[in-house]
Amino acid sequence: MIYEIKSSANNNSNSLFHSNGEFFYWNKKRFKKLEIEDYVYVVNNHSNYVLFTKVDAKSIAVNYDNVKNISSFEDKNQDFTVSGEWDDFVRLKIISKNEIPVNWKWKSLGSSETTYLNGESININAATNRMLNIKQLKELSSDTEYQNVLENCAKNFSLENSTKTKEKIIVKKNNMSNSDDILTAIQTKPFILLAGISGTGKSRLVRELAFKTCNNANLREDNNKPGNYELIPVKPNWHDSSELIGYISRINGEKYIATPFIKFIAKAWSFPKTPFFLCLDEMNLAPVEQYFAEYLSIIETRTSKNGIVISDAILDMESIGENNFATLLEEIGVKNEGDTENLYSQFMKNGIQIPNNLIVMGTVNMDETTYSFSRKVLDRAMTIEMNNIDLSSGLDIENNELSYPSEYISFDSIIGNKTIGAEVYGEFDKSEDVLIYLKDLNKILDGSPFKIAYRVRDEFLIYVSHNENKSGVFNQALDILTSMKVLSRIEGDETKVKQILEDLLDFFEKKDFKMSLSKVQEMLNRLEYGYTSFWS
Repeated sequence: MIYEIKSSANNNSNSLFHSNGEFFYWNKKRFKKLEIEDYVYVVNNHSNYVLFTKVDAKSIAVNYDNVKNISSFEDKNQDFTVSGEWDDFVRLKIISKNEIPVNWKWKSLGSSETTYLNGESININAATNRMLNIKQLKELSSDTEYQNVLENCAKNFSLENSTKTKEKIIVKKNNMSNSDDILTAIQTKPFILLAGISGTGKSRLVRELAFKTCNNANLREDNNKPGNYELIPVKPNWHDSSELIGYISRINGEKYIATPFIKFIAKAWSFPKTPFFLCLDEMNLAPVEQYFAEYLSIIETRTSKNGIVISDAILDMESIGENNFATLLEEIGVKNEGDTENLYSQFMKNGIQIPNNLIVMGTVNMDETTYSFSRKVLDRAMTIEMNNIDLSSGLDIENNELSYPSEYISFDSIIGNKTIGAEVYGEFDKSEDVLIYLKDLNKILDGSPFKIAYRVRDEFLIYVSHNENKSGVFNQALDILTSMKVLSRIEGDETKVKQILEDLLDFFEKKDFKMSLSKVQEMLNRLEYGYTSFWS
């Protein structure tokens, strides 16, 4: 392993040499995967030395003085004191201490302090950088043992091993396949982007969810299309919201032209205990920020009151005029009489708001005919990848047809009632663990436009809280949401993202994240062509 001492830890490092010159000590946290006799190269570019060492002891107990904020321990008849609170220390036996020459250039490990050169934890995808580190270390000593260890480690990053691993990376993708994960994403934020190559069943998934949640018999009159489902194909010429939200026509008098989107919203209000699914098919054939601008703004006004989420109006009488608005309500079937009288009064008073039970799911393809997403859109959406393909599945006609189930997905398991992190922070016992994770992640993203802010923090807290209620795995929830909310925003050329991706690779490796690790590996592979992003 290589351990790189950062500038912030340099002062402590000077006090952690044994007076006999045979041992060096460091906090155990970064050495947990190592065993006694494992080799460690300790690089201190600030004090101009590289230690060639072996792990000699793994758990030296520490006493912490919280008044003085110092940690102390005793070993080999010597007392050691360092500032700050630390866990147990390891003892490294110094084989040689090698001075760094003036002109020596070290390829830093970035925000990570460690990297492995041998064993299961090596990052073969960073082979180029590790081979450069090995080459640089070899320049410092001609000692046989020192050189032999590095030569053996270099074999782990050979072209043959690197190529084989990259082939595996391209084939193996970890996507969300658990239905609970998808339901939890919707429960957290009812605006979903379904990403993947054409023909992977993205539109079908939305329709299938509508079938499985159509709990009202009045919505089940059509066996081919549930009443809580609407598909709207996006057209390439949509550059404003008129095709989606409607517009005022002045042909033969002034009138507001209703759209399937507005009609579907009104219908959802009439069935408040049934989830309603709107599928925007081929969503990015037109620029989303333009034709969906009103929705992107309104979704951020969602607030929870008495367990029900409400929002500002997407359309009201002030925006189109009282007469136009009243006529519009008549046209979409909301009349000032009968079953819709209360809804008519609500719309006239508050406007047409986004109902709590409306779920917008957009299918996304990335090719030369489509638009990319701005961070404004990605910040507001949950991104789910659907690139897993099994060509043997879906060939059974009986199982291939969608139908209403005997038992429906419960309303509460798919429709959430939390909109800000503060609503779960006090009642969720792992809230602090989530925040610690996000702070560690932000250290890697520091100085980039990809840093995590309050909106993403809140969604992490809400998602992981819902996941916990479904008896999900905490670490897996962090992994899934990191891919959905953090990696989906990262894009750029080598100078902008390479170091960040390599640092994230090491970070996810240590966290044992499957999905995020696979995605970062894929993004690094694509960086060879000069540019990379989440979207394949």
